[in-house]
Amino acid sequence: MEKNENNAMGAIMGTVETRNKIHNAINGMPPEKLSAVLSFLEDLEWSSEDETAMLMSDPGFMKDYKKAKEDIRTGKTAKLKAIRRDV
Repeated sequence: MEKNENNAMGAIMGTVETRNKIHNAINGMPPEKLSAVLSFLEDLEWSSEDETAMLMSDPGFMKDYKKAKEDIRTGKTAKLKAIRRDV
């Protein structure tokens, strides 16, 4: 197998592994968190690659994002109805 074929195969396997990890993470989530996950994924899908790269390279955003992920993981969240009265 040539080097380019090895790189392509590695990229495909990395993508498959990432998709499997995402799938497993979603399957393990409580139903009430799924709408937030869907919203985030849709935002990523609809945003341009430039916008995504800009956010991912912003240290402040990444710090806040990691903190938010940890808060969600540990249950340090607020119910939407507690913050939005019109829901």
